[in-house]
Amino acid sequence: MTYTGVTRPTGHTQPAPRFPFPHHPAPTRFQTEPTTFDFANGDRSGGTRAAAERRLARARRACSGCPIVTDCLKWALVNKNLAKVGIFAATTPAQCTALRKRMVDRLGPDWIDALADQDQARREQAATVRHTPLTISHARIVRLDRETNEPTPQPLAPTAARPAA
Repeated sequence: MTYTGVTRPTGHTQPAPRFPFPHHPAPTRFQTEPTTFDFANGDRSGGTRAAAERRLARARRACSGCPIVTDCLKWALVNKNLAKVGIFAATTPAQCTALRKRMVDRLGPDWIDALADQDQARREQAATVRHTPLTISHARIVRLDRETNEPTPQPLAPTAARPAA
């Protein structure tokens, strides 16, 4: 299996089955502009450090509006051998390595299993919520919250100044 913009390392490393590569119905910038995300540790193909920083900033801006950024980061963290090159969820390979170390510190050496269990629990909770209607008191709270926290109306265009009396 190959992914647009992802350089395949030598050897036949398979992606983790519990964390498939994220997809979205609309094409993402990763699919339409794969060269934007082609970045390796210490990559200076642009010549200078400033050029490399500009390329990195452009990739991060592209990731900032992506609808699958969270799943993309999970995929990159779990599939270490497949994410050695490239920008995933606005993180460089070195930043992904640091994040993996933090995950080990936070969740233990089996952090991938813990992350998969958390994702499964979220999916199950979302399915339960979809199929369980709100109680009357919860529905009232939701309605009050919407009424209270809806965006404030924009003021009308300024009126002409009144003459001084």
